[in-house]
Amino acid sequence: MSRWQKAIVARVFTFLCLFLLGCFFSTPVNITGTWIGTMEWTSGPASGFVYPLALDLVHADREVTGTVTLPSPGGLSFELPIVQGSARSVNLSVVATGTNPWVTPVPTIEFRIDGQYEQTVMSGEGTQSIDASIYSFEWQAVLITEPVVPAGL
Repeated sequence: MSRWQKAIVARVFTFLCLFLLGCFFSTPVNITGTWIGTMEWTSGPASGFVYPLALDLVHADREVTGTVTLPSPGGLSFELPIVQGSARSVNLSVVATGTNPWVTPVPTIEFRIDGQYEQTVMSGEGTQSIDASIYSFEWQAVLITEPVVPAGL
């Protein structure tokens, strides 16, 4: 191997070592907790309106579970269980499904959000399907209640 090739191999090896060292010492992010925020509709009959949003999240490994709380007419709210959720690196993806019992006839709802998070703030885009009619929104939330860590951990 020539001197030039040895220098390139040494540089690549050094870069890989530094990269792996950075991965080893990076702190894993846990988004478990209660997040409160808003969603602003970007399509549909409520376009431009801002509504409250609450996320109660449990983050284990890369999986996210919990509930999404949304507003309903008359100042009421309803919860949708998260049926699919993941958090990797700084990216979050959640799908919640269910019904709104305060509306007649009771609609089937699918709520999807994708976004990014950083410590105590998250934001992104989403869609809400109400009986197969899909509406888009932008959302943001802040962490208000962190999980209680059991004693001894």
